[in-house]
Amino acid sequence: MSATLDLLTRLHEADRAVEDAVSAALPAIARAADAIASRIEAGGRWFYTGSGTSGRLGALDAAEIPPTFGTEPSLVVALLAGGPEAMFEAVEGAEDDADAGARDLVAAGFNGKDAVVGITASGTTPYVMGALGEAKRAGALTVALVCRPNGPLERLADIGILLDTGKEVLAESSRLKAGTAQKIALNMLSTAVMAKRGLVYRDEMVAMRPTNAKLRKRAIRIVRDIAETSEENAEEFLRRVNWHLPSALIAAKWGLSAEAAALHLSKQKNNVAAALSSPPERGGA
Repeated sequence: MSATLDLLTRLHEADRAVEDAVSAALPAIARAADAIASRIEAGGRWFYTGSGTSGRLGALDAAEIPPTFGTEPSLVVALLAGGPEAMFEAVEGAEDDADAGARDLVAAGFNGKDAVVGITASGTTPYVMGALGEAKRAGALTVALVCRPNGPLERLADIGILLDTGKEVLAESSRLKAGTAQKIALNMLSTAVMAKRGLVYRDEMVAMRPTNAKLRKRAIRIVRDIAETSEENAEEFLRRVNWHLPSALIAAKWGLSAEAAALHLSKQKNNVAAALSSPPERGGA
């Protein structure tokens, strides 16, 4: 076996620990998802804070939520030690500034109604500790996503999500097992929060934004399947509402005008799943 193949084999075998780590964390991820969804329903926002790989994974998740679930970009905000430029280039030393973590959170318009998720493999990163400390003082919900047990961040947070992936093949490189486990957990967390808010129905992305040809085809299929209509009718409903998928779905499913569909969705507090599960009141929508 070549040295390269040997290294790849060891990396692959080490990744088997990720599945067990995520599995053990599922109850904590569920608690965090329910708590974050409650904060959002009450008018709060959701912040990620992190540095290096952990921070970049939070930024990636935050960036993918609006197109996937139709939310405003301001709802989920990622704060990265060193600022936006740290997404593409390492900003050495930025993670050591606890005060910067607190300052960045305040500058982003955070308040005590919000939820703040700190992501750090070590569970000790000062930038993240500073942000969660500020969030805690303000009464915000605090969640720690860490990969080493019994760290200070996990103890500080209201909810600790421990992904205990163990020793890395490349010693202390958090971009390997730890990063993989964090990405999986963040996928789960954001999907569960948005499902709780009614933006998932029958395992479909019923609020996604059809912003290109591929996504418009997907939107047509979703309306066709959920409303049990033809592709031609599905596309017509979408065009009537300027490709606003929730409105098209509700109009097609319940035989409503665009205005009545929007009213029904509003009465369900923009919970698309609820609007698709409950018919509109007779004479009211």
